[in-house]
Amino acid sequence: PALVFWCGMQKKNYASFPDLPLPNTEYRLYRWRWLILIALLLLNLSSGMMFLTYSPIPNYTAVFYGVPESYVNGFSITYSATTFFIGLISIIILDTCGLRISLYFGASCNLIGAVIRWISTIPPVLCSHDYQRSGYMVAMIGQTITAFAQPFLLFAPTKLASFWFGPKERAFCTSITSIGNPVGIAIAYLLSPHIVESNGLPTLLWIYAIPAAVALLLTIIAFRKSKPDTPPAPSANVEDDSVLGFLHGLRQILGNCSFWGLMLVWGIAAGLFNAMITILPQMLCSYGYSDTDTGLWVTIMIFSGVAGAIIVSIVLGYTKKYKEVGVITLGLSVLCFIWFSQVSRLYDQSVNVLLSLCVFGFFALPLVPVCMELGVEITYPVGEAISSGLLWSSVQVFAVIFIALSTAYESPLSQDLISISKCSHDPVQHASYCNTSIIDIIEYTPQDMTNVVYLYMALIVMAFLYMVVLFKPSYKRVESDKKGEVRIKQGLLSSASKAHL
Repeated sequence: PALVFWCGMQKKNYASFPDLPLPNTEYRLYRWRWLILIALLLLNLSSGMMFLTYSPIPNYTAVFYGVPESYVNGFSITYSATTFFIGLISIIILDTCGLRISLYFGASCNLIGAVIRWISTIPPVLCSHDYQRSGYMVAMIGQTITAFAQPFLLFAPTKLASFWFGPKERAFCTSITSIGNPVGIAIAYLLSPHIVESNGLPTLLWIYAIPAAVALLLTIIAFRKSKPDTPPAPSANVEDDSVLGFLHGLRQILGNCSFWGLMLVWGIAAGLFNAMITILPQMLCSYGYSDTDTGLWVTIMIFSGVAGAIIVSIVLGYTKKYKEVGVITLGLSVLCFIWFSQVSRLYDQSVNVLLSLCVFGFFALPLVPVCMELGVEITYPVGEAISSGLLWSSVQVFAVIFIALSTAYESPLSQDLISISKCSHDPVQHASYCNTSIIDIIEYTPQDMTNVVYLYMALIVMAFLYMVVLFKPSYKRVESDKKGEVRIKQGLLSSASKAHL
C-alpha cells in the first residue's frame, strides 16, 4: 500500500480523451524498446523455469524432501494460487507505479525466492528433523516468493506493447514477451531430469537461480523509464490512471460481457495447458514413458508453439482478425488434444505421442498473443494491466481447479500397466543424502489418468463452442488508432493548405 501511495503521488493529471491524439503530438519508435523487450522476455523465461522446476521430476523431488508425491504438485498449485491472490495488487502497482518499479519488484522477488529454494537443500536445513520435511517447507517458502513475481511479469507484456511499440508491432511484442514463460517451462522440462540424474537437486536449483540474477541486472539497465517521452501511436496517449482510473476501469471491465466470455475461454484453455504440463510426467510414466522422454517431448511441444505464436502474431499485426484467428487455433488445438488423449494411453507409441504434443503446442500457444491483445481491444481504453491481469488470474483459478481434479479423478493403475510403468524411482542415492534409512522413504504409487484426460477434453470442447457461437468482440483500440490517424492526416492537410495560401 505504501508503494502504491507513493507512486500515486508522483502522477500528473492529464486531460486527454481516448479517441483523440494530444495536440501537436508526434509519434516515434525508439530503438531502446528492443532491449526492454529482451529484458521482459528473460524475466518471463526465468519465471517459467521457477514455476515448473519440480514437476518434470516428481518422483525424485518427493524422495529428496521425504514427502508424498502429491506434495510435489503443491509447488505448482502454490504458484498459481499466489499469482491469483497477488494479481489484483500487481495490477494496481503496474497502473500507479508503472512498468519500471513494478518489474524491479518482480525481478527481485524472482531472484530472492530462487536463492531460498536452494537454501532448502543445504544439509542443516534439509535434515534438521522429521526426515527432510523442514527442507520441503523452506522450498515452499522460496516457491511462494518467486510466485509473487509472476503476476508483475505476466501482466506487463500488453502494457509494454502499448507504450513502446507501434500498432503493427504490438501483437509481436506481446507474443515474444509472453511466450518467455512457456519457453522457461520447456527449459525446465528439458534440463531438470538430466541435471538431477547427474548432479542432484541442489545443483539444479542454483543453476536455475543464474537466469534470475541475469534478468534482474538486465531489467535495471533496460528500464530507465516506464514509457517513452514520445508515444508510438495515438492510442498510447491514453493515461489509464487518469482517463478512467483503476477502480473505474475495473468497473468497466466487470460490466463487459465480452470480456467475461474471453476470461472463460482463455481461463479454461490456458488453465488446462498449465495443469496438463504439471501432471504430464505422472500421466505418461504409467504407460512406460520415462521422465526424460516426457521432458524432451514437452520441450519440443513448447518450441513448436513458439514458432506458431510468432507466425500468428505477425498475421494479427496486419489483419487484426483476433476472433477469427482465435477460433482457428483453438479449434485445431482441440482436435490435437483429442488425438493426444487416445495415443497417450497406448504402450510403445512414442512417435505418435510426440507428434500429437508437437502439433498441439503449435496451435495452442498462439492463443497467448490472440487472447492478450483481444482483451486489450475489447476493454480499451481501460489500462492494459487490468485486462491482462484479470485474464491471467482466471488462468490461475482454472489451473488450480484442474490440478485438484486430476487428484480427485485419478484411479489405481491396473496390474498390466504396473508391469510397464516407469513411475517408480530408486531411492537409495537420495536417502543417503541425509543418512536416512530407505524404510522411511515414501514411495510413489502410479495412477491411471484416463478419467482426468476425458474431463479435460470435455471442458476444452465447451470453451471452443462458446468462442464460436456466443463470443462477439468489438475492436475498440483498432478503431481509436484509425480515428487518430485520420485526424492527424486532416491536420496535416489543413496545415499544408494554409501554407499554400
